[in-house]
Amino acid sequence: MTMTAEWIGAAALAALLALAPAPAAAAPPAIAGGVYDNTLLLAVDPASGAVSGYFDMSEPGPPAMSCIFYLKGRLAGGAAAVTTYFPDDPKDDAIRGAVSSAGAGKVRITLPTEHGGCGNVWQFADKDNPAEFALQKAEPWMAVRVVKADRAYFSPAPGAPHGHAYVVKGDGVGVRATQGRWAQADFVGEKRTSSGWLKESDLYPP
Repeated sequence: MTMTAEWIGAAALAALLALAPAPAAAAPPAIAGGVYDNTLLLAVDPASGAVSGYFDMSEPGPPAMSCIFYLKGRLAGGAAAVTTYFPDDPKDDAIRGAVSSAGAGKVRITLPTEHGGCGNVWQFADKDNPAEFALQKAEPWMAVRVVKADRAYFSPAPGAPHGHAYVVKGDGVGVRATQGRWAQADFVGEKRTSSGWLKESDLYPP
């Protein structure tokens, strides 16, 4: 029986494929910046890998309860070790934890203990029920910041007179760029997004 050239070529190809190493497992999806469900905001600075975010959820009660913390860290692959704290108390309220990818468009936040109020609102230290969030809208934010002033007005350009739109103390905003003492920011509300330039002095330090 004579083997054809085509048959020999196919056999050789099959042998090479059998010897080839299996493809490496895909790296976990990178953490995306933007608006996530259940009030989470995240940002990733592509230049430095810095990760920042803000979680602010309240239950009207009675009794009224809230779970609020800022987070910051640095991305390494599909995860970031972070420090979390109430924006007004970065030292005494600090808890170290992690933000990691939980699949495409999803993140998980893990803390060893709960911030005040979180145990009754949204738990982050329950290993059997991890706190996961799904991306609702990706945004090219370099940072997430929190408003410190009672009112912070948006201006159309750095140094320009402000308009009517403003954010209030405790609101989280996504920062697109900075220029001197100004930050170009977005506030994503329930019905609309307000954008413009905010004074750095009206925001908590990153």
